[in-house]
Amino acid sequence: MKNRIFLHGLNLVLCGLAIAAFAACGDDGNEGSGGAGGGTASGATTGTGDATSASSGTTDPTTTTSSTSASTTSATTGTGGGPQSLEMIDDMEDNDNAINAAGGRVGYWYTFNDETEGATQQPPPDPEGTGETPFTMTELAPARGQSTYAARSWGSGFTTWGAGFGFDLNSPEGAKAAYDASAYTGITLWAKGTTSATVMISDPGTDPEGGVCTDECDKWQKSLPLTAEWQQFTIPFADLKQGGWGTPAGTTAIDASKLYSIQFQVGVDDPEFDVYIDDLAFYN
Repeated sequence: MKNRIFLHGLNLVLCGLAIAAFAACGDDGNEGSGGAGGGTASGATTGTGDATSASSGTTDPTTTTSSTSASTTSATTGTGGGPQSLEMIDDMEDNDNAINAAGGRVGYWYTFNDETEGATQQPPPDPEGTGETPFTMTELAPARGQSTYAARSWGSGFTTWGAGFGFDLNSPEGAKAAYDASAYTGITLWAKGTTSATVMISDPGTDPEGGVCTDECDKWQKSLPLTAEWQQFTIPFADLKQGGWGTPAGTTAIDASKLYSIQFQVGVDDPEFDVYIDDLAFYN
């Protein structure tokens, strides 16, 4: 079912409690290096090069040609450009809460936050997994080239570690399992926002399902310097690093053969946030 939402609340609450207990979530005292395993955009370790090295340096949406009828297409992406082969994870054009059912992937978009009293987030989280309030896509006005919908979350007032949204890559019938993305180099996406965000990807060493971490799952991540204009970001798996606040993964690099989730998190540096994600894909 397209509007099916599965239980994420327990892990998120545990992580939030761990962050509060940790006090600073890092040596430099930056807040929010946790939540669902991520960090604030300002405090995240960016891996090879700085955050801007992940950007394509282009804001022209016409450079990407997306299609809802096929999972592969081509685009000019990444620093230096060049044609890339894409495997679309979700282009949002079907306007539902499910990622594209292709390549063995089954997942549903959801939101999460640190549960600060009085804070707000849209679409609202569904920690009990009832499915009564499924994640909804936002219609783009004006459209971004041929794209008319995007995943979006917005809100204000979070003070512990922040808020985020994302999905699991392989969760049929609610049983989260690993997804093999080893055939790909990384992910590419279009994004814009009122504040920077951090992309977070989990594997066996950074997700509770892997058995290495429980309440301090420090996901592999990279900061995205978002602006009010659409930008394309190309992020090699090799550039992802842990935030440095939680349980060490036990490896020096992400295990792309066993990925669990892709999430986007904002910290508490800005009182309000509004983040859009579109045309998210694996690339070679």
